[in-house]
Amino acid sequence: MKNYITLIFIFIGTLTFSQTFHLSGKVTDEENAPVDFAEVILSVKDSVLKSELTGEDGSFTFSGLWQENYTLAIKQAGEILHTQDLLLTDNLDLGNIRIQKAKELQNVVVTGQKKLFERKVDRLVFNVENSIAATGGDALDALKVTPGVRVQDNQISLIGKSGISVMVDDRLVQLSGEDLANYLKSIPSDNIKSIEVITTPPAKYDAEGNSGIINIQLKKAKANSWSLDLTGSFTQFKFARFNEGANFKYNKDKLSLYVNAFHNDGAFLYRTEGQKIYYTDKFYNSFGKRKLNYGDNISTNAGLDYDLSKKISVGFQYIYNYSTIPSAESNDTKVYSSTDKLIQTFANSEAIDNGNSVNFHTTYKIDTLGRKIDVNVDYFDYNTKGNETFKTKEYDNFTDYIAGSYASANNGSKQGITNYSAKVDVEHPLKWLRLSYGGKLAFTKNNSFVYYYDLTSGVPVFQTNKSDEFDYDESLQSLYISGNKKMGKWETQLGFRMENTQIKGVSQTLSKTHKNDYLKIFPTFYIQYVPNDNNNFSFNYSKRISRPPFYSLNPFVRYTNPYSTSEGNPFLSPSYTHNLELSYTRKNNWNSSVYMSFSDDMRTQVSYISNDNINTAAKYENAYNQSIIGLSESYTFKKWKWWESSNRLSIQYNKITSLFPAYISDHDGFAKYFETSNNFILNKNRTLSLSLNYGIIFSGYVEYYKIKNLSNLGFGAKALLLKKQLSLSLYASDIFKTHKIKVVSYFSGIKTEFLNYEFRQSIRFSVRYSFGNNAIRTKNVKGGNEEEKGRAQ
Repeated sequence: MKNYITLIFIFIGTLTFSQTFHLSGKVTDEENAPVDFAEVILSVKDSVLKSELTGEDGSFTFSGLWQENYTLAIKQAGEILHTQDLLLTDNLDLGNIRIQKAKELQNVVVTGQKKLFERKVDRLVFNVENSIAATGGDALDALKVTPGVRVQDNQISLIGKSGISVMVDDRLVQLSGEDLANYLKSIPSDNIKSIEVITTPPAKYDAEGNSGIINIQLKKAKANSWSLDLTGSFTQFKFARFNEGANFKYNKDKLSLYVNAFHNDGAFLYRTEGQKIYYTDKFYNSFGKRKLNYGDNISTNAGLDYDLSKKISVGFQYIYNYSTIPSAESNDTKVYSSTDKLIQTFANSEAIDNGNSVNFHTTYKIDTLGRKIDVNVDYFDYNTKGNETFKTKEYDNFTDYIAGSYASANNGSKQGITNYSAKVDVEHPLKWLRLSYGGKLAFTKNNSFVYYYDLTSGVPVFQTNKSDEFDYDESLQSLYISGNKKMGKWETQLGFRMENTQIKGVSQTLSKTHKNDYLKIFPTFYIQYVPNDNNNFSFNYSKRISRPPFYSLNPFVRYTNPYSTSEGNPFLSPSYTHNLELSYTRKNNWNSSVYMSFSDDMRTQVSYISNDNINTAAKYENAYNQSIIGLSESYTFKKWKWWESSNRLSIQYNKITSLFPAYISDHDGFAKYFETSNNFILNKNRTLSLSLNYGIIFSGYVEYYKIKNLSNLGFGAKALLLKKQLSLSLYASDIFKTHKIKVVSYFSGIKTEFLNYEFRQSIRFSVRYSFGNNAIRTKNVKGGNEEEKGRAQ
């Protein structure tokens, strides 16, 4: 602990020899009245460095600037109204800058334009407004062509990362899965300024998960405006699915608010599942079908922000989710041995989920130098109920019913999670260092109940030995500090986050109690070198933690049929990962990264099987250590105005060292992925376009599984009508039905194959109609309990 604190002060002390400055001013008209919402652009060598809108009093401030020659431009209504060159050697207040009428400045030409990609010290910035691929689409379309981001079947991921968080205007979007996809589809891509890809989150963010962050920055708003976006889609795969949504935004004087609502109906998922187990003396072959439907599936979120003064703003956000998903499943398992046997199972189930999330936040801007304090107070509850009834019969020689083999049961569960958290973030720029620091408190309670009724006799019989109640409490306290320093062509950032955790788990039925307390330090480090406008080199390092999901800690045994069980493990330890990444960005279209990660005590379900029987017992264990080294390439071809092609390639080498060598063996191998997204503009007005997309995962290793080739070819068309207010699109996915998952693994030396196809072959028709003024100022809140929500899903 003393060593880490010493490093912090050494880092701060070594940066005192250089200074950064701030630049401020006030924009007025010819009558000396303040001009608000004018865009002030600061450029270096014809490359835009920063931009912001003037406040109600016409003022603007840029902080964290180093000694350099700059060009300042003021833009309004699409025209440059003022430009001036300046050399910054100290803090500078330009005073009142009087702009003239646009018609007197018709000869002014803008020479600075943002690049398609910009590499900053801790993130990659994709300037969506410069991409033709995102024209007339939505936020999900824009993410599909963002370097390092994968979007497949509405699921978003970062290459080389196990999880993802999405923010809008630096505020976390507390949604996941289909709810998140629906929300992103409601944001027109023409309203997006840029997308920031943060593969190594700074110390400000929770250290939980080996995940990254996507931050969507919207274009600045106009005052006194409103907008309404109505969206809908129809998807036909083996069955039909419907989605409807509305997104309303309003901005008036000091008040801004938004309300979103989404609804899903029809079939959620249909898949076939196969499993083959190659025992030494028998062969196990299972095949099943499962259909999941949407029952009532509704999600809403609303937010309000109000500026109490020029320095203080307050607001809140509320999110509600409710879903019921009934399902029906059938499975035939054939066992080939000296006595052939058929095990036939039918099951019906229903899952009911609902959650509430409330966030209160306030921002206090201390001065015009960029110093400010953000405070967030959060509450959320998440409740889920599951109920499954199965019936099983067995047959000799696949046809002769075995007397007394009939079994039926009702297996259900309930879970309730409550979380309270509060956090404070401080931005404190100094003349020689941009400093940030803060802290967080979080308290989580989880109660889960599993019950089992034997229905074989036709009368429900409660089974005490197969039912359990599990309580879990967790407290987390964290502090962080981070410093950023620019020194000419170099920029560096160093941060430390300390997290102190106390947990307690109690199984009521088994009378087991487990406690664990631990304090850990998580460093982050970044360095960037920019020799010129065409080249950018960067390196970063971070340490992360992955805490067990709440459900994986319950030690009770759950039955899915008479031969299959699963159980949690209260003695699971967190896993820790060290990440390193070296990146290079060339000109305006190529980004290359070499990354490495080293993880200890990785968590998974180990299948305990043997040649003595066909029983399968799955239990969560800290099962292996993992080392990864990978290469990620992103290249955008944009030579012609009518065609933009975004291409991504990922190659990584995985090495697994088993902590359970009797059940999981050591192995190593490569995993490879390639994707290309192509957009073709068919007319000068850019209202008609076609898209052609292809992605393939090559045979290779993912963790301790070996996966076979799977690919997806998609083709789409889009039309923008009514002055681009109406968007119509048609998209065909998995045209050749090649997105079939086939996985091979070995447990206890016994080969197991899994085959899964989720009928991704589909046609989707989507419509979006926007009216009002779409440039609305909203604040999507990044709450303080993002980690806990992720572990609850």
